[in-house]
Amino acid sequence: MVKSKISSKGQITLPKRVREALGVGPGDEVAFEVREGEVVLRLRKRVSLRDLLGRFRGRVAYPGEEGERKAREEAWAQEP
Repeated sequence: MVKSKISSKGQITLPKRVREALGVGPGDEVAFEVREGEVVLRLRKRVSLRDLLGRFRGRVAYPGEEGERKAREEAWAQEP
């Protein structure tokens, strides 16, 4: 078991062993899910616009920044 303390601002530091196990670094995002009194931490993988649009190959034009943000959020929400 790896432990970390909560700061006065409610922040935690992910211990090195956890960061290495998840393969996360500065700028990466994680998602927290509360399940029956426990917290599950998941890496939120970045999805490039090219990958998102590649799913629709030739059927859609560039959605703009707002459309890109919404598409990325939807893709993140669908991760298992």
